[in-house]
Amino acid sequence: MAKRKIARVTQNILKKDQLIVKAVLTLKDYSPANSEFTVARLREALRKIEEVTAAERRALDAVANAREEAMRIELQFHELAIGAKRQVIAQYGDESDEITSLGMKKKSERKVGRPRKATKAQGGT
Repeated sequence: MAKRKIARVTQNILKKDQLIVKAVLTLKDYSPANSEFTVARLREALRKIEEVTAAERRALDAVANAREEAMRIELQFHELAIGAKRQVIAQYGDESDEITSLGMKKKSERKVGRPRKATKAQGGT
């Protein structure tokens, strides 16, 4: 027998299901033949789905807030690093050994101009 794959139920279907359960709970003479679908079980399931949905929303909000804070701090850090690099160049010059310790090349070591395309050797045609 094949196992069922666990997949999320879409939000539209969940909303419709909640409306169905809420409507069933308003029925005064609802008495299911199958004890799996009693008013008590429906009420408990509705409470659980609302609880877990709210918990998931809070967790997603926390993740979004943490991501925004991380992005803000990363940007501040990047701006500090760029500023420090500029200060090293200003203080020591662009030909100093100190800029090579930052992973940069000295000005005289940089290639100047655009790279050229390799030309094909002229064949005798």
